[in-house]
Amino acid sequence: MDCDICHRGHDPQRLPFLCAVDARNQVYDARLKNLHLLIENDTLQAQIAKASADGPATADLTLAHQRLAEDRADQILAAADKLRTEIQAARDEIKTRRAALARRRSDLSSVSTGLADRRARQQHEVEKSTQMLRFRWSQGAEEMAQTRAFLCTEALRLYGLKRTRKSNTSRYDYQIGKVPIVDLTSMDSLAPEVISTSLAHVAHIVMLVSHYLAVRLPAEITLPHRDYPRPTIFNLPGSYQHGPVAFPSSSSSSAPMSSSAQIRDPESHHVPRPRPLYVDKPLPQLSKEDPAMYSFFLEGVTLLAYDIAWLCSCQGVSIGDKGSFEDMCHMGRNLYNFVLASQLQGYVQPAKPANNGSHGEDNNSVESRSNWIGRYSHGTTYYYLGGVEGTDFIRTFKLPSPMKLADKLKKKLLGDAPGADWEVLDDDAWKPDDVTNADAGVRALSGAFADKKGLEGPSSPRAGTNGWTKVKHRP
Repeated sequence: MDCDICHRGHDPQRLPFLCAVDARNQVYDARLKNLHLLIENDTLQAQIAKASADGPATADLTLAHQRLAEDRADQILAAADKLRTEIQAARDEIKTRRAALARRRSDLSSVSTGLADRRARQQHEVEKSTQMLRFRWSQGAEEMAQTRAFLCTEALRLYGLKRTRKSNTSRYDYQIGKVPIVDLTSMDSLAPEVISTSLAHVAHIVMLVSHYLAVRLPAEITLPHRDYPRPTIFNLPGSYQHGPVAFPSSSSSSAPMSSSAQIRDPESHHVPRPRPLYVDKPLPQLSKEDPAMYSFFLEGVTLLAYDIAWLCSCQGVSIGDKGSFEDMCHMGRNLYNFVLASQLQGYVQPAKPANNGSHGEDNNSVESRSNWIGRYSHGTTYYYLGGVEGTDFIRTFKLPSPMKLADKLKKKLLGDAPGADWEVLDDDAWKPDDVTNADAGVRALSGAFADKKGLEGPSSPRAGTNGWTKVKHRP
């Protein structure tokens, strides 16, 4: 810079102190340096003062950070120790499991040695015990069948079932309880007392035999009991499908039920009507006065004959031609064949069912034996009639329908009614009507109650028939 006094430029080498300006310029740089040093000194003093003022808080913060770091380090170390412990425990458990698996493999290998032989031996023992049980079961069934056959034979014998040959003919008459067993095709000439008594005896013995054999008959028979004085029988659809049934009165046979009775008994239309096994009037008179009762009675006796034929078929007793009306309705002969087969230990071998079932292994031994009565029943599981084998066996019977039998019987009886105009009468027929009517039932029963000894009783002519005839027009 130029000097204000000498007006020359400043030169520190030439005339440095020519004037005061030069002197000022000479010390100017030193003064700037000093000023910078002072400013720096003040700044440092301020920082030192500030640092000395914040010292305790910074120390506490530093200690807190240090403690946090130490705690975190302790947690990390504890977690590491826990992991090492768990890893060691897992390793120990793995070793234990490996030892257990090795022990189980050893046990399994020791047990499996000879396993096939043990299984074969156990299977053989089970099969042997099963065969023994089946053999004992079959033996028990055979003994049961023999017991049933014995009971049936004794019941029929005690009831007085007999057969007598008619004089000068090859036909037989059958009696039960000293009463002749009615022939359905010729019962229109018998007294109603004889018919009712004979049917009652037959129904009772059939129920007794079915009870001993544990067989449920296809047509349900109701024997006399309290408030039920006479036997009845239900048709096939109505059997065993009802509750208590009241005794059917003869007055309501053709008359419909009144409206008041229907109101009192709202379920009366669900109860089937039993068919009577009794009559109170001669059959020709009953057919004219009460056709409905007549039809019900014919249906009842054919159902009873159907039960006897079915019972004989399921026990292996021959009834002749199953499609023949006469063979089906001949109750006396079928019952006699039943007791004869039971006594003589004879039977007709039934058709072998298509399904061998559970007894296929001993069918040959069963068929080779002679006593068939008492085998099939509804009361035992061996030869059970309700099973598959028993159902197939029942299908082999092929018996005609009871309704068809009833229709044939009705046609036969009504067709034979106006055929004969001559009758053979005894001496009592010439007596007055009042005496005849009073003694008619007694004579009929006295002639029927002839006691025969043994199953083959001697034949005897009818008492009171001396050959006199009387022409009588039959209306």
